[in-house]
Amino acid sequence: MMAALSPRWPAPGLPLAVVAPAGRVAPDALEAGLAALAELAPGCRVDCPPAVTASLDYLAGPDEERAANLNELMRDSSLGAVIAARGGFGCLRLLPLLDLAALARSKTCLIGFSDLTALLNPLAALGLVTLHGPVVTQIPRLDQASRADLAALLAGRRPWPAALNGRGLTGGRATGPLMGGNLTTLCSLLGTPWFPELTGAVLILEDSGEAPYRLDRLISQLEFSGALAQVAGVAVGRLGDQGSDPPGAAPALTRRLEGLGKPVVMGLPFGHGAANRLLPLGALAELDGGAGTLSVGLNLA
Repeated sequence: MMAALSPRWPAPGLPLAVVAPAGRVAPDALEAGLAALAELAPGCRVDCPPAVTASLDYLAGPDEERAANLNELMRDSSLGAVIAARGGFGCLRLLPLLDLAALARSKTCLIGFSDLTALLNPLAALGLVTLHGPVVTQIPRLDQASRADLAALLAGRRPWPAALNGRGLTGGRATGPLMGGNLTTLCSLLGTPWFPELTGAVLILEDSGEAPYRLDRLISQLEFSGALAQVAGVAVGRLGDQGSDPPGAAPALTRRLEGLGKPVVMGLPFGHGAANRLLPLGALAELDGGAGTLSVGLNLA
């Protein structure tokens, strides 16, 4: 993994752009999200190109058009940040169509999560710090801490270093680059040229709508691929889109991770629910299994 390179950070007056590299975006959810984003960043113009509302079955338009839109925005040096409209599915299909090395060199700040895991990690592996954080359609239901993170970033104040509280599963401390994101999407990268280098990484995992046996299957896939053996520790966020995890979800992961022999922290405030704190992938993080904390952005102060 290459040394972390900070993106051009947002600043007051710099415009923001919305991109839809994945699933089709519902117009009402987009409208509500744009209004909430405008409240959080009153000094920033928010550009939402017509391509964001394109539709092709469950995708936000054809692959070639979504890739072209992302490429154009990521290469626009006038932008303060590019933020995804939503996740869903579709980013994986763009990878063969993108010059990821060139996008990493653009130093554009890319924000998103869920299906964006397929873009954030390959870019972070190439050295560009990317932000695992809220998508536009999620902003209206964010909690106060998550809104404060995003507001601070867009106002030009980096909200790191930051310590997030969860519950420790196995003790010990681990320090390394932060990587990972959505468990399902991360596993979809296994066996492709774009699966990120995880040696020594603090791996974050979250998901939504997956039954306990499916979570078990996904962790098993990571384990049997050898990827879990490479990481320094595992930090698990929310496993659903409500205030609490679905029944059986956390116990399923607990059973699969408690024998890993590395620090593991569960129940951290990131994912599909109201809590989705900004996590800089590729930047230095520390996981403390005894204290149940994940400290992020340690080299971004």
